[in-house]
Amino acid sequence: MKKPDQEQVWDNIAEEWHEFKTNPSENATNFIDNSKGKILDFGSGSGRNLLKVKKTKDKEIYLVDFSQKMLDFALERAKKLKLKINITKSNLEKIPFKNNFFDATICVAAIHCIPGRKQRENSFKEIYRTLKKGAKADIEVWDKNSERFKKASKQKFINWRDKGKRFYYLYEEQELRKLLEKIGFKIIKKIPHKANLIFIIEK
Repeated sequence: MKKPDQEQVWDNIAEEWHEFKTNPSENATNFIDNSKGKILDFGSGSGRNLLKVKKTKDKEIYLVDFSQKMLDFALERAKKLKLKINITKSNLEKIPFKNNFFDATICVAAIHCIPGRKQRENSFKEIYRTLKKGAKADIEVWDKNSERFKKASKQKFINWRDKGKRFYYLYEEQELRKLLEKIGFKIIKKIPHKANLIFIIEK
């Protein structure tokens, strides 16, 4: 059976996703508000994590996603919010930015949507490569050991209505810690959450 093309799936569900997913991560909002300079939303989707950002004068916000339709909705959203953003369509395994370019990065519910262990690891490596030395990132993925996902398969394709099957991979805490440390990140803290693993990490 042929695996669904994930870029096409996310393009297909973009409009409904944009309408339904309107609650930003509280932690990502705080992280952006407390950061300055060039800030990357890595795997941004339609930009929901910009919805409650208050402080924007001292920062440039960059959104990267492989779904052009998601990015189009992000531009619409930013216009309504009167936010200036930069968008880039790119696969997360290799993004078109120089080494040490960003002052901060958020990655919320994105990397666990990438099929393939090596592909996910390469995406984390791109966060590391493009962050400045000493810069921090907010990483948020679904937690395999949460009540919500305890009985779920570790990886699966799931339907979004009739629009296509989207992929997910569920990380366990120690698994994610080891991967981040292997890449070179220092884990600053884990933020408690009932369904997600949330780490603040530093290059």
